[in-house]
Amino acid sequence: MDDGLLRRLRTEQARALFDDADPHEAVMLACDLLVTGVDGDAVVTLASESVRTLSARDANRRLAAVVAELGLAELEPPVAVALVAGDTCERILDRRLRTEEGIHGLYVVGHEGSPLDDLLPAVAALAGRLEDDLGGRADDELRSRVAALARAILNRLASGVPS
Repeated sequence: MDDGLLRRLRTEQARALFDDADPHEAVMLACDLLVTGVDGDAVVTLASESVRTLSARDANRRLAAVVAELGLAELEPPVAVALVAGDTCERILDRRLRTEEGIHGLYVVGHEGSPLDDLLPAVAALAGRLEDDLGGRADDELRSRVAALARAILNRLASGVPS
């Protein structure tokens, strides 16, 4: 399995640890695993699910079965935080994730054992501005500030925070 595919798998594993895996991403990941020749029963089962009807709970279960089938270890919290935060930041910056969703996704930096926990006040301040001052709809200034925070997080991750 190539590094990019493994990273995607580990990121969804981490996301399921904190909240829920993305059902669409989990199914697409299983399909991509099949294409590369990883074709265990759990992978086939997940790949055959409908992205429209698979619940987050079932995605978590099926993804856990894939992880177990592949013999991957549980993720340590600092690594899981780094994976989810990094992915969230990348998705914010390339606009695959709306700012409103992304800022809330960055609350993962405050998880116990997080190597990024010092950034929680910045995340909370931006989320507070979004909810309290802007009624849940980001303006250009907030989008710019969230993008700057996302770049700062990615720079921290690139400089040695576990990944």
